[in-house]
Amino acid sequence: MPERSAKAPVAVVGRGGTITAALLRTLVPGPVVELTPCQAAFYEGRCRAVVVENFEPPPERTLSGCAAARWALAPRSGVTVVGLDDPEGRRLAASSGAVYGYSDGRPQADLTAKNVRLRGERLEFVALAGGELARVRVSAGPRPRLYDHLAALAGALALGVPLGEAARRLSG
Repeated sequence: MPERSAKAPVAVVGRGGTITAALLRTLVPGPVVELTPCQAAFYEGRCRAVVVENFEPPPERTLSGCAAARWALAPRSGVTVVGLDDPEGRRLAASSGAVYGYSDGRPQADLTAKNVRLRGERLEFVALAGGELARVRVSAGPRPRLYDHLAALAGALALGVPLGEAARRLSG
């Protein structure tokens, strides 16, 4: 069984250059490591969770984050967190064991964003998970990044952080 203690890292698999890992570090205890899909394929440790940044298409002719998570990391992780708005993410969710899905509106996701809006310098949405609702208000920054926030929030929820607490930390 994968190690679930706070000493085992949470792996964020993606292209890098996003804010998912930084956000996740404010939401969960313990280390968060960032891995490209190639690094993930060769990663030998166990993870508490694997958060896949599958919200931007990978460069052509390269291993995708979903493929690396499915083949290399999911068997050694407590849970795989993946976006369901991407066809490859839906395939990963259907083929793996413990999966926590997030989406911008798909009702079958464990975490869904509703009423997404830009208001001035703020990105706002309502997070729905486990029959609970929480309003999230974050800085929009130069490029609003809804999926980074959803991936980080889903990672925290998959590791047992209550929705209200995670939303407050994210909004803080």
